[in-house]
Amino acid sequence: MKRLMLMLIPIIFLISCTNQESSEPNESSKTHPDMEIEEKTNLKNYFLEDNSTAKFKGIGNEYATFTLKTHYLYDNYVATYEDNGGTVMRRYYKISPTQITLIHEQGEAYEEANPSLEELKAMEDISVYLELPLEVGTEFDGWKITTSTTKLETDLQNFENVIIMEKTDEQGNLMRKYFAEDYGEIQRDYISNSSEDPFTVSSIIEDVDYK
Repeated sequence: MKRLMLMLIPIIFLISCTNQESSEPNESSKTHPDMEIEEKTNLKNYFLEDNSTAKFKGIGNEYATFTLKTHYLYDNYVATYEDNGGTVMRRYYKISPTQITLIHEQGEAYEEANPSLEELKAMEDISVYLELPLEVGTEFDGWKITTSTTKLETDLQNFENVIIMEKTDEQGNLMRKYFAEDYGEIQRDYISNSSEDPFTVSSIIEDVDYK
């Protein structure tokens, strides 16, 4: 059972969950009427700084505790390494002017990789991680932004203007992500819909080491 949860927890949240070399938007980017909002929002600000390591406190499951290392590969490509003590999940993201897309996801990634720019450009989109406008009602890949003004208290600091997005899976379980500018994802929740054994699993940022 522990082995199952070890592999399941990282995937639950991100399945279904810099200095840009090319300014061309992703072909699948949607065009929104409020371009002024988009021009003022730099999606690169929704990742932690290059070579930083964040620590997340887990509640409800031992594998909800993890560290997250962030590396900027090229102008508009970012890599993260999520280590929950049992496995390391590596992800690559591509940043365009209007959205962030996940283009690579691999478990058991215990060594850092250095893909070439050509290799990254050849990778296809897996899912949309974040998309403009960052306002209530925006929907993508089953996710929906439900608020953009929440206050959130954490061990690291008290955040304001936190963006919350939610998604319900096929079994009726609720997934929730919290984003803050200059930090990116600062909390995630998984809320079980089981009537027999309901539970909630959360991961909350508690520290960031900038190197």
